[in-house]
Amino acid sequence: VSDFMITELKSDPAIVFTTFGFTSITGPVLGVVVGGNVTTKLGGYNTKKTLIVTCILATMCVGCSTPIPFIPNFWVFTAFLWMLLFIGGFILPALTGIMLNTVQKDLKTTANSLANLCYNLLGYLPAPFVYGAIYDLGEGGNSKSAMSALMFTPVLCVIFILSAAHLIIKSDILGYKSQK
Repeated sequence: VSDFMITELKSDPAIVFTTFGFTSITGPVLGVVVGGNVTTKLGGYNTKKTLIVTCILATMCVGCSTPIPFIPNFWVFTAFLWMLLFIGGFILPALTGIMLNTVQKDLKTTANSLANLCYNLLGYLPAPFVYGAIYDLGEGGNSKSAMSALMFTPVLCVIFILSAAHLIIKSDILGYKSQK
């Protein structure tokens, strides 16, 4: 992201690094804190309300990520990035709780470990490599294409989240039919 802000948005590196540092720390941290409190107010991870709110927010996350590669203004770009990170942080505790509550008790530790492995191996680790590989294609300088590839991947995540939500509701694995 910082490379994109410098090369594509033509921003001062000192401002980029300070702003990106602030954005990448405050967005997800505040998202986790607010998301955890809202999930508690909604009745916890096992409620249908939490699942619905999480699905709505995941869809909003896509609404924040898809325009990012096309925004020419540094501060608007940063605002969308902050919202993306905030919403991602917001839904992560709820999604983790929902996931852990859908597996058998003796498999929860394994499920959590596999989820964290997937976050790291399929999300955090390849993102800089994918950006760099796309950036260097052809004659190089494909920052907009590289950022687009990264910012459109949440579409796949939302498809998977909505599919999982459908299956959770359909199978009633969390006992939604007995809830109000």
